[in-house]
Amino acid sequence: MKRLSIFAILVLIVASIVSCRKDPAPHKVIFGDNEGMTVTSYDSTLHSDLYAAYYWGHNIDLNNDGQNDIQFLIQDIGSAGLGHDFVTTLKCLNENTALWGDIINQEVFLHIDTTEYFTTDSIHWDAGIYRTITCDQIAETDSVISSTEKLSLYANNAGDAFDQDGDFMSTNVILKDRSYTIPYGSETIDNFTFHYMEEIKNNCDIFPMNEEKYIGFKITANDKSRLGWIKLILHHDHVELLETAIQE
Repeated sequence: MKRLSIFAILVLIVASIVSCRKDPAPHKVIFGDNEGMTVTSYDSTLHSDLYAAYYWGHNIDLNNDGQNDIQFLIQDIGSAGLGHDFVTTLKCLNENTALWGDIINQEVFLHIDTTEYFTTDSIHWDAGIYRTITCDQIAETDSVISSTEKLSLYANNAGDAFDQDGDFMSTNVILKDRSYTIPYGSETIDNFTFHYMEEIKNNCDIFPMNEEKYIGFKITANDKSRLGWIKLILHHDHVELLETAIQE
């Protein structure tokens, strides 16, 4: 019995040594808490340069290894007929960089409205057919025209927390998009003339504007992952980059 007891004790000692050698569970990162973080502060306004192909890209090396990890791309998109507006995109520049959010299947709906008919003369009738493409279902009769797996990015506040057990994706995320309406022809059937208009509501990606927010990310290198954040304020035509941080 004594020999068995001594053997059992040795097994427990070896097991405790092995468990101590294991990497500790990834601890939570609290947005805005600098303890255990390498923080880089910025005083940068990222904006579109109208004289540089209507876009402006700003690259950032998040872990200071000499390789750029993300890019803010601000584009002035449009035409004389549709008008101009700004589209802001956050891009992952390598597969080792991933953003934190919720991985969803984004459905896009088609909604159709028809105006009341009205006479243009005693014989002919006109009608307007309006197609709306949107990420919000307007009516039960709306049809799904596409479904795409994507990352729905979290917009975090100071004091929020996350860890490596969340959903991450190395992808491009639109922070601010634009909507527009275009005519797409007409046709006459018998005495009816149908005029078609299409409204593209790019409302799949909505990131809060004019508010200080944090974006979480994870960088994996040499079989080790580190968490961090990007602190920013998104505006209509530019981005205020305030700071980035990554685990030491």
